[in-house]
Amino acid sequence: MNLSLIIYTMMICYGAFEYKTGSPDSLFPVQSAIHDYTSPVVMMTPALLPFADGLLLNSSAGRPSSEKILATGSSAIQYGSGDYGLQMSWNSFGADFYREHAFSLKAGYSFLPFLHAGISENFYILKIATSELSLERKAADTDFAMILTPFSWLNAAFIQTGIMTSLNGKNSGLIYPERSAGILLKPGDGFSLTWNFTDTAIERVNTFTAAINPASFFSVRGGYCRENSSFAASFGILANEFFVSYGLRYHPYLGYTHSIGLTFALNAQIESLDYGKPLFSSPKKKINIRTATSDDLVKIDGLSRMSAERIILYRRKIGPVTEKALLQIGMTGEEIDAFEDSVYGLERAVRNREGGKDFRKFRKKPPRSERIKQKFRRLIDGGIPAFTAITYSELSEKGENEEFNNRLQNDNSLNEEQKKLIEKTCSE
Repeated sequence: MNLSLIIYTMMICYGAFEYKTGSPDSLFPVQSAIHDYTSPVVMMTPALLPFADGLLLNSSAGRPSSEKILATGSSAIQYGSGDYGLQMSWNSFGADFYREHAFSLKAGYSFLPFLHAGISENFYILKIATSELSLERKAADTDFAMILTPFSWLNAAFIQTGIMTSLNGKNSGLIYPERSAGILLKPGDGFSLTWNFTDTAIERVNTFTAAINPASFFSVRGGYCRENSSFAASFGILANEFFVSYGLRYHPYLGYTHSIGLTFALNAQIESLDYGKPLFSSPKKKINIRTATSDDLVKIDGLSRMSAERIILYRRKIGPVTEKALLQIGMTGEEIDAFEDSVYGLERAVRNREGGKDFRKFRKKPPRSERIKQKFRRLIDGGIPAFTAITYSELSEKGENEEFNNRLQNDNSLNEEQKKLIEKTCSE
């Protein structure tokens, strides 16, 4: 009897491992270093928390069709501000006589525009209660995650769970220190491809997932795990602040698992596909503003026929088109920013006729954090090392020109050409 109970308990434990997450968005019950975050989802790794947008509340549950006694459940509260994020969560899985609980407190921070890291403190409780056996074990451990975002279309991530257990082995009977590395490719808005390689307690697995958002209220995900030939899919519908999701996972010998999730988010939104912009499209060829016709100009996204004709008329009657001229014909600062990305040959007017300040004062000034990111990207594109680029980008936004100039002049790690590039970029 005892032997049968132990064997059955081991089977349930294994099944519980396979079903341990009830969230439809996670697709597979393994730790993933990176996942799509273009819809209102609970961030599975702490390094992703800076990408969260505002307050989010989530609750989800799941149950396999082959093992009716198994059930999973989770709840989470999450907040992200763009530079940092916090999350508290609870996860539970198992059966009536076998149950595992995990309580987590996660925090993430963006140290640099391309570097994000996070830490998670976890508290685990294992309970076994039968007529012949009663057991309760508790343990605590720490996870660490890091994500690199060198380009908007590429994310690379790594996470190590159970750090203390991996070092001293004290709670190895309850916690397996999983580690995972992954890459997310984002060819266009509302579409991503993800690959994660994870070392689990059972085996090392490769999971491949794809996420696509056909509309601003609808999201679809699908995935495949190569090692156990399992498939998973989920879809979610956004209605105002509520995001309802359903997931279905198939395992060759464990059968189907159904899961459902409900999310409330104050800033709920789904990044949908841009149907006017093909995926994997090559950079657009810019138009010469000095020779372009009105038919050429109306092909620019967001530019009306009237604005195009006004530009042509200004060029004929007055002269070369300047940034100031675009304001004079009625275009807003945001329209000009988008226009400049599609044309070249635009004259730069530094001062107006009265000797006033640069006309750019009329244009909406981006926030300080965004200005730092813009300067940083331009310096990186110019070949400046990352640490040096972020240092001078931040220093230029503090308004301490004397300190900036002294540091730049005495920086022996840079040549004269690099110094000129930094001075020009950071003075704009």
